[in-house]
Amino acid sequence: MGCNGQPMNAGTLLEQLLIGLILGSVYAVIALGYTLVYGVIKLINFAHSDVYMVGAFLGYYLLRFFIRWLHFDHGISLVWCFIFSVLLSSGACAVLSVVIERLAYRPLRKSTRIAALITAVGVSFFLENLGIIAFGANPKSYEPKTLPVYQLQLSADASFSSPEQFEVRELSQKEFPAARFDSVTFARVRLLSPRGESDWGPALEVDPGQNQGFVELPAQAKPPEGEGNTAAAGVPAAPASIGFSRSGAEAERKLVLSWREGDPKDVQLNPVFSDSEGRQLSILLPLRNAGGEQVKMPVFSLVILGVSIALLGGLNWLIHHSNFGICMRALSHDLNAAKLMGVNTDLVISQTFALGGACAAVAGNLVGLYNQTIDPLMGILPGLKAFIAAVVGGIGSIPGAAVGGLIMGLSEAAVKTFIPPQYSALADAMAFAILIVVLLFKPSGLFGRAIKEKV
Repeated sequence: MGCNGQPMNAGTLLEQLLIGLILGSVYAVIALGYTLVYGVIKLINFAHSDVYMVGAFLGYYLLRFFIRWLHFDHGISLVWCFIFSVLLSSGACAVLSVVIERLAYRPLRKSTRIAALITAVGVSFFLENLGIIAFGANPKSYEPKTLPVYQLQLSADASFSSPEQFEVRELSQKEFPAARFDSVTFARVRLLSPRGESDWGPALEVDPGQNQGFVELPAQAKPPEGEGNTAAAGVPAAPASIGFSRSGAEAERKLVLSWREGDPKDVQLNPVFSDSEGRQLSILLPLRNAGGEQVKMPVFSLVILGVSIALLGGLNWLIHHSNFGICMRALSHDLNAAKLMGVNTDLVISQTFALGGACAAVAGNLVGLYNQTIDPLMGILPGLKAFIAAVVGGIGSIPGAAVGGLIMGLSEAAVKTFIPPQYSALADAMAFAILIVVLLFKPSGLFGRAIKEKV
């Protein structure tokens, strides 16, 4: 029986298994950063979870930029826009991780481990609060359902022969100093959308001596309700009205131009992994869940699994079959001896941090698009679970990070499936219960090795 009293069947179990695999894959990718850094310099980098958060936000803003630049202007698919945003945010987070290592950790390399650990916690709090300041405390929707972009023109004459042009994104107004309109100026606006550019809206005569003004298209020129302007031609509707209003004291007087929003159909964007009608791309399986619905396997879920497997396999190969991996293992065994053998230890450590930061950014982008929302504190709980996954699997081991992540994800999905919703918080407690059990019976982790130190 499921948590809602409904009978469980093979279809429902498969759905929950897929959710567990997705969660586990994400935890495993985040855990890579912990296990790589610890394996090289024996440091638990608690700031890693906040690099994951920064990667999600960078991907969010880059995706919106690429949608405007590549999708609107050049017709590039939304999937490629997402790929470009992931690649660039991963590179930026790799640089961020290197900077953190250089400024916060390297000066303490010869200090006690507790000093480096406290510094890592401090860097984590710094990034969280910096994220709140920079991105705002409220969650943001990762998938842009609508992305209105307007071109606004100002001109000294009604013919707009030499206009000054502005681009306004996701707003239907723009504020100017009132002094900008000391001379009579005309303004007009048009909408840009994935379907192209609309006609220019009505021209507004802006008189700074008036408190407000307004103009709209004649009734016969307005498109029918719910339809775009020249809808048969497939172009979006032009804003049908534009106005201005004055505000503020005399010394700081402002003038705000505002216009009517475009038709929602003209600025609607399909989800990244969807068909032409906006439906989620899914693979239908020959099974039905307990509710009688056919089981669907979303394509994006398969993307998450594929990317996770590729990262885990690629890093495992890198560590065991490349010169860089030999250097990493040499540092893990004895940093001073590796330095005496000619290994550039500072470079190898920086490259290790870069790899961990890039993996965190990939995970942040995948989770952001999967959950549809991000916030500046999103890294706390997933980062903690990923750290537990690294410890459970054997911190310092790539296969251990993979297995630990899967254990975390599958256990969380199982708890949410078989336990009533009012006790869903036990899904988080389960992670700590697993950690306690593993540390009691195998303190080095499932894939870890107990190392005896001579004293």
